[in-house]
Amino acid sequence: LDRPAIFFDNPGGTQIARQSAERIQRYLLECNANHEGAFATSRQSDAMLEEAHAAMADFLNAERAQEIIFGNNMTTLTLHLSRSLARQLQSGDEIVVTRLDHDANISPWLLVAEERGCKVTWIDFDVEDCTLKLDQFEKALERRPKITAFGYASNAVGTINPVRKMTEMAHAAGALVYVDAVQYAPHGPIDVQSLGVDFLVCSAYKFFGPHAAALYGRYELLDGLKAYKVRPAPDLPPGKFETGTQNHEGIAGVLGALEYLEWLGKTFGAAQEEGLCEGGYRGRRLELKKAMTAELR
Repeated sequence: LDRPAIFFDNPGGTQIARQSAERIQRYLLECNANHEGAFATSRQSDAMLEEAHAAMADFLNAERAQEIIFGNNMTTLTLHLSRSLARQLQSGDEIVVTRLDHDANISPWLLVAEERGCKVTWIDFDVEDCTLKLDQFEKALERRPKITAFGYASNAVGTINPVRKMTEMAHAAGALVYVDAVQYAPHGPIDVQSLGVDFLVCSAYKFFGPHAAALYGRYELLDGLKAYKVRPAPDLPPGKFETGTQNHEGIAGVLGALEYLEWLGKTFGAAQEEGLCEGGYRGRRLELKKAMTAELR
């Protein structure tokens, strides 16, 4: 940040917070070890991993730390979990995706549909205000799909979707809900229990951490899914989905980023950020939205 430049490239990620970088360095220098060893550094490493799971559970207001799965990135986690969910699908089942989503929350479900012979229903968005067409979503739910996948906030235009309402609608139709919260997590609080979602994923490099991601899943769902894993791996979540040796230093960095957000939240929150958007940047934001709408047309 000492450079004579301003970083507005959101897809490029955020600059790492000092607390996150220090956590990474401290882990590598003081307790770099593999999982479940009998020696001191392994025990220290495992203690850090448990703390990171608990911190992420607090960040998302999950019911328990075992509902948090760490992985390389949102795309990898989604591809991994979608493969497990695919085992529960039959030919002719339906999956709902949206045209407002990042492809990481689209392609995994297209691949599942291709493999299992499922039908994919697309939900469009209004090009005037970039909001999802909920009437189409409601119509799609009449066919009782098995999975609905949508974003919390759009990576392209910033639209914040009514996640709780859409989740209630999907559950009433008997569908599971998978939410991509990568773009929303840096900007507002997430309460997975209040939202009622079944799965939700976010990436730490979007909120001042390293390139690592975390997935929340309701414990009973994670417990019931068949995981693609090696035989010695745990049979219970989250271990059965955290395949092989994890990126421990990256998870340490996620913990540091969450500690930074905890500190930041005491002085700067969503209200201040919203004030900045509605103030000096409001005009520019409207100009960008109009330009993107014209391009979409």
